[in-house]
Amino acid sequence: MKKLLLIAGIFLSALAVNAQNQGDIGLNLYGGYTFDDNISDNLYNVEFKGAFQYGVGAEFYIRPTKSIELKYLRMDSDVTFTQYVPSGFRKDNAGVNYILIGGNNYFPTSNPSIKPFLGLDLGVGWINAETGSHTGFAWDFKAGVKIQASDVVAVKLQGYFQTIWASYGGDSVWYPGWGTVYYPENSSLYQFGLGAAFEFDFKH
Repeated sequence: MKKLLLIAGIFLSALAVNAQNQGDIGLNLYGGYTFDDNISDNLYNVEFKGAFQYGVGAEFYIRPTKSIELKYLRMDSDVTFTQYVPSGFRKDNAGVNYILIGGNNYFPTSNPSIKPFLGLDLGVGWINAETGSHTGFAWDFKAGVKIQASDVVAVKLQGYFQTIWASYGGDSVWYPGWGTVYYPENSSLYQFGLGAAFEFDFKH
């Protein structure tokens, strides 16, 4: 039995040293803090409070330093909505969701356990709130450093910028004695955050 365990250990170790070769797959567990953001125009202001963001991603290494990743991210934020005309104020809770696919590029250093990286993702984002929802084109950009904690586990420290684009249009309001006034509108959500991810590598 001891010999079998020894052989199994040597076999698993041989697999582990091949981490992040072409064809490897990484499972990323994300967590981070996303800061406050405002959506504002002439008629209203919507404030999204900072909150914890979490998610999961599957990363496929097409080369040892290049990968394609599909991921899902979510945060639950307290929202304050202020309407100027007519005046109004209310608070709500909103879930901000992203499904994104994109690429990561890792930069080798003299220390093979430390690799800075950049990433860009495209996809869809949607906001669900008690008072309504919105779905739109989304993208994010991230930059950080990957630290290989062991042969099969790594920690990624990163900063990220994310956005959900709204359709460009406008609002019109009728004022007594004045008539209808048209206000241009840009309701895109822009978010910045700091976080980390634990990556678990699976060998091909």
